[in-house]
Amino acid sequence: MNANIIKLFVFLILFSIIGTSCKKKETELEEEADIEIFNRDIDGDYYVSESGNDNNSGTLDKPFQTIKKAVSIVSPGKIIVVLDGNYDEFVTIKTGGTSEDKKIIIFSKNINGAKCRGFRIEGDYVTIDGFNIESQSPTNWIGIYVKGTEYAQISNNYIHDCPTGGINVTYGAKYASVIDNKIKHNGQWGITRIAFNCLVQGNEISETVQYHPKGDEPGFSGNDADGMRIFGSNHIIKENKIINIGNPDDSANKDPHSDCIQAWDGNSDLQPIITNTIIEGNFFSVSHPSGKGIFINANHGNACHDLIIRNNIIEFCDIGISTHSGEFYNITIANNVFKANLNQSSWGTSMHLKTVTNYTVVNNITIDCHPEHRKITGGSGTLDYNIAWNSDGSTPSLFPSKQAHEIIANPKFVEYTGTHNSNDYHLQSSSPAINAGTILSNVTDDFEGTNRPQGSAYDIGAFENK
Repeated sequence: MNANIIKLFVFLILFSIIGTSCKKKETELEEEADIEIFNRDIDGDYYVSESGNDNNSGTLDKPFQTIKKAVSIVSPGKIIVVLDGNYDEFVTIKTGGTSEDKKIIIFSKNINGAKCRGFRIEGDYVTIDGFNIESQSPTNWIGIYVKGTEYAQISNNYIHDCPTGGINVTYGAKYASVIDNKIKHNGQWGITRIAFNCLVQGNEISETVQYHPKGDEPGFSGNDADGMRIFGSNHIIKENKIINIGNPDDSANKDPHSDCIQAWDGNSDLQPIITNTIIEGNFFSVSHPSGKGIFINANHGNACHDLIIRNNIIEFCDIGISTHSGEFYNITIANNVFKANLNQSSWGTSMHLKTVTNYTVVNNITIDCHPEHRKITGGSGTLDYNIAWNSDGSTPSLFPSKQAHEIIANPKFVEYTGTHNSNDYHLQSSSPAINAGTILSNVTDDFEGTNRPQGSAYDIGAFENK
């Protein structure tokens, strides 16, 4: 697993996202109150403008009118710059780049300034950056679709109101990176990956709905309202924010099972079970009564194994992490914070692990979970150095029962309101979590990247006290 992860970062570090030192720009395209348009300086090989003409040469002073025209003539190593405007087109990109130095890059000149219906990527080494995307059925149903390619990069886009998902990286795509996108109010899910060796980092997914007002794609089944659906191996899922999915106050949600991350093994090679994957530094907050953090099924005979789930904050109502059915082994759950609601009718258990072989469950904080803070049945592994606390003073129920180095006490966060998405889980200087954890070779820093330990031992929870 380590070799694959190192290889992934070697390729990703060669490409840096353009757009630092951005300046806000007001235009008529700024329709959404929470979306800003940012200036950035980019030199392109081809330009697209609403006022252009597809018979032009595609230069800055003689731009094309459509993105499709620019894509039809682009070659490896070239950059397409799309100027601010509304482009009522869904663009299929069949031509790909040939290497990191010969990518095909399609930029919105200003982040969120160019609005279109979406993209389908069928070539290798293609980057889509900075677009405001809203798909429109029946022309298209997904914002960005990556079909079986290598080294796609999807970054800085605002993808919203797509009826069958925001971003779909599928058909065994490899080395894709999905970075810093805002994905809002899409149907079914924000990001799906049926792929290998991918990076998903810094994205914000919110307000996913079960039955989108635009309808369902023909033949679609299994309506839900998830954050991510993940298949395949050797992924890194880090620093993402998933909030308010399956909102019960939205009429588009009838009876969703809202999972921040859902994974399962399908009954064919098209949906391989998640393996050899790191999930770290994410913030998940779901308030629907059925809302879960990470839910995994492995019931078609393919084992889920070698997962590291570390330094996450998971606010949920039903289950924080569930290995629901099937074979699981080598699962590490460390230095996370789990929060439920004591007075809610949902189950509210931080983790429900069934017959997991070689699990490691250490250095976690569980808060206001009921009827038990954890339920680990069968299997074998290491369980210790956790903190459990109920804010109403009741005694947390633990299964298995309290271990030798576990603590039942208030962890003393900087701020704990008891309400989802309104807590500060940093530790006060008097917290019993400080220097109370155990050292782990596969957890070397915290939620914010601070090195562990800062004191004589690891702190328990997602944050290391500085």
